[in-house]
Amino acid sequence: MGAGGKKRGDILEDVGVYMREGPGKRFIEPRLLFLLRSAPAHGYELIRRMEEVPLPGPLPDTGAVYRALRRMEEEGLVSSRWADAAAGPRRKVYRITPRGRRRLQVWAEAIRGRVMLLQRFLELCSSGEERG
Repeated sequence: MGAGGKKRGDILEDVGVYMREGPGKRFIEPRLLFLLRSAPAHGYELIRRMEEVPLPGPLPDTGAVYRALRRMEEEGLVSSRWADAAAGPRRKVYRITPRGRRRLQVWAEAIRGRVMLLQRFLELCSSGEERG
């Protein structure tokens, strides 16, 4: 059992994703989950809206977004369905699942923890205490 009585490997404890996609990476998964939290969307719309999510790192390229969506669907974080477009071809529309909402909470908790750790570091640096 992990912290809070959760089993190891439980989605609510999977912060390993933070280390794979977090600092210095593109934060693809949390960006997509955040955007899908408000409304379902197709891939192109998600790519267009990526810059709305204020996370560090470069914006992901188109291929990376579609690979992430495919992986997230396999993991049950999002679901999809084909929809007719007003103009143009049919589009695959993605929707966040309850499991995806829980994963977004995990991301928020992991990032909050990192911010607290960095804030503590900054406080130590500004304390003026030098050790020698």
